Amino acid sequence: MPHFVLSPVKMKFLISQLYLLALFALPFVSTSCSDDDDNSTKVEISSLGVEDGTTIVTGQIIQLEAQLSNPQGEVHYSWSTAGKEVSTQSTYTFQSDVTGTHTITLTVTANNEAQEKSINIIVVKPPFYVINEGQGKGSVNRYKQEQWQYNIVEGLGVTSTVGIINNGYMYIVSKKSPFLVKMNLENNQIVNKIEDGLDQNAQGQNFCIVNNETGILTTSNGAFKVNLKQLTLGEKLSGLDAVSSDNEDIYKTDKYIFISSKNTIKVYNTNDLSFKQDIAYQIKTGFAQTKDGTLWGANGNKLIKINVETLDYEEVELPNGLSVFYNQWAYTPTGLCASITENALYLVQMFEEGYSVYGKNIYKYNVETKNATLFFSAPAADKSVYGAGVQVDPRNGDVYIIYTEDGWSTHYLNTNIYIANGVTGTQKEVIDYTGTYWFPSTIAFQ
Repeated sequence: MPHFVLSPVKMKFLISQLYLLALFALPFVSTSCSDDDDNSTKVEISSLGVEDGTTIVTGQIIQLEAQLSNPQGEVHYSWSTAGKEVSTQSTYTFQSDVTGTHTITLTVTANNEAQEKSINIIVVKPPFYVINEGQGKGSVNRYKQEQWQYNIVEGLGVTSTVGIINNGYMYIVSKKSPFLVKMNLENNQIVNKIEDGLDQNAQGQNFCIVNNETGILTTSNGAFKVNLKQLTLGEKLSGLDAVSSDNEDIYKTDKYIFISSKNTIKVYNTNDLSFKQDIAYQIKTGFAQTKDGTLWGANGNKLIKINVETLDYEEVELPNGLSVFYNQWAYTPTGLCASITENALYLVQMFEEGYSVYGKNIYKYNVETKNATLFFSAPAADKSVYGAGVQVDPRNGDVYIIYTEDGWSTHYLNTNIYIANGVTGTQKEVIDYTGTYWFPSTIAFQ
């Protein structure tokens, strides 16, 4: 075969051409790799986990979370508000008792590049409703932006007891007709009401939302199904007898509905409202469910502890002779409440003086240690709780306590609502509720 041999000149020329081709190619390859690296390592903050302009109430906890796109390599976080760094984690828990707009900024640093995103969270004082027994017919007042709106609804029955809020409506129970009223919260207009269907001397007492279509009205003559759409009274729940027909406090869990009924507790299946069983234990006031899922009721210096899955129960004696206050003369909704942050109950101490029985100081009972500690002292020796007395705001855990002046007649004009921190018991605010015979029964939180 013939052999081709390049001359030194041609060889030198070929090497030069290859070198130039490689030289020209290098910048393009280098630039392309650099662009790919920039795109693959650039971190973007897509969200802080909540929307800009979110409104919460004072003391309410809201969780913010850094949601990143294209997070690669080591990422550093810095949350700040009011010019101060408050967290270096990927999440930040915000809570404030200061009303107004709070700007929260997240700075994320990765590969020597910093990205920043800010949102505003608006903190307001929590609005609430007070359902009043009333002097004659019941009434509802609303407290919003530190101002009262009085008598926001007309046409309630005599002695209102509770207001249950659900899907933009409030269901208001009264002892006398109309026994149940459905009020639109947007315009405070009555949509429907139940005026008859109970025995002549029966009284409405409490109410429970089962689902979007059904509720249960407890009365002195049994517990009745309620159609929420048309607001009509349905059949009486089974499992009742003449002796235990007085149904009062009611509580719903995922599996069961519990109703206090004179000397027993009636249990119904939540899914179809069929009768499940009796718990042969008498309570004077109930119910409250602690964070561990346990359901509680009270009778004097005894508590009943109910497992809501198995329906097993046990009696627990309160320490130091402490007894739980309840209204011995007429039905008032329960003042036994549970903390939303601790495995603890709030209860009103019963105080007896001669033939008079009062609810005075508020105690917190730790269900784990079985210790009871003074939580909130009555503001004066002549002040006692009225109505349910104690209720917990489910939004932030604050405890609302209604105190009125002991005595009769004009003494009832001297009523105030005290708000305490649910953990420490520290008084946060006193809201004036004086000057009118409101006779407050319960508080409803929207």
